[in-house]
Amino acid sequence: MPDTVRSTLGRWLRRHSLTLVATLGGAAGVAYAAAQLAPAPSRPPPAAIASSETTPPGEQARDTVTDTVQIALILDTSSSMNGLINQARSHLWKMVDDIGKMTRTVDGKTRGVKIELALFEYGNDTLSADGGYIRQVLPLTTDLDKVSEQLDGLFTNGGSEYAGQAIQTAVSSLAWSNDPDALRFVFIAGNESFDQGPIPAAAAMSLAAGKDITVQLIHCGGEEPTWSAAALLAKSDLMKIDQNKVAAHIPAPQDAEILRLGGELNSTYVAYGAQGQAALARQSKADASSAKLSAKSALERSQLKAKKGYKNESWDLVDAVEKDGKFLDKAKDSDLPAELQGKSIEEKQAYVRAKTAERAALKKRIRELEAERQTFLDAERAKRDPDAPSLESELMKGTKKAAAKKGYKL
Repeated sequence: MPDTVRSTLGRWLRRHSLTLVATLGGAAGVAYAAAQLAPAPSRPPPAAIASSETTPPGEQARDTVTDTVQIALILDTSSSMNGLINQARSHLWKMVDDIGKMTRTVDGKTRGVKIELALFEYGNDTLSADGGYIRQVLPLTTDLDKVSEQLDGLFTNGGSEYAGQAIQTAVSSLAWSNDPDALRFVFIAGNESFDQGPIPAAAAMSLAAGKDITVQLIHCGGEEPTWSAAALLAKSDLMKIDQNKVAAHIPAPQDAEILRLGGELNSTYVAYGAQGQAALARQSKADASSAKLSAKSALERSQLKAKKGYKNESWDLVDAVEKDGKFLDKAKDSDLPAELQGKSIEEKQAYVRAKTAERAALKKRIRELEAERQTFLDAERAKRDPDAPSLESELMKGTKKAAAKKGYKL
């Protein structure tokens, strides 16, 4: 662009910047205006698209490599366990958010984590007796909205609870990481005797230990000798919860704005591929399900969506490009959303940059509000009795203990 034209355009943009920003929509308008004013190569480097989050000044440099945390969650879905399922549904976002804060220092750099979740149910009489009344609901996945969708579909019935066989099934059937530094967990919760079924606790725990998988047991009730004995074999602490206890929600001044911004984040997701639109709908459905469960669950989901632990590169163009700066060069035009088909690579990159900037601004504001909200909650909780142990709080105890042995900090 000639200098005279650039100068004229610059004066026009400065004069009409507010109108332009309002027309294009917040951060996207800012990104567009900046792109027009700043000289740029014909094809921006991948980093110009991919870096939506940077290391704050004064903090240790972030490693581009991420560690893996794998969790198989095994839930008893026999007749008396509706409360357990509801706890799993309502505590999912907080649990993933907390685990997602885990870091490890490698060669002077801070390395974050990628979380993969698998879901099993056991003890439901509608399941196959030949399989021990056990079902793999989901294999290990990073798609948290899919986990939420499957949790919503669980129901209780029956039961014959073969806990040892359920652990064996999870250990032997999942694609566990071979990385010696990865964290691998089986979390199993139930309320009946642990020694039912054909697989004794000792065999199940030995199989898990052979794959460096930590088994954490959560008993839904009081003291139970068979669960205590199984925990000793697993070399972990037995956790006990009241599955029917509902965590108290403390309203905070920041709640409404966090929820609004969490919903607004959805507009920055750009679905691609054959399953993109279905995944986009699943995202909205997970929002609605969380809101239906409780205000606390809805807020925790909005806060998680502002973190690195919530990634959807398998269907969202912004996350895909952040992971691979050359994604747009390799993507088939027919796999892209209609608004990008037939566009030049420069136009596609500009579109993704605008969405990336908009998302980064929304996430930043949610995190600021979350920090303010946490300060408020800490002050309020100091005036109240401590929360009762829950599925989420007890799982985190076992996770922290095992993670510390491998140098992870939380």
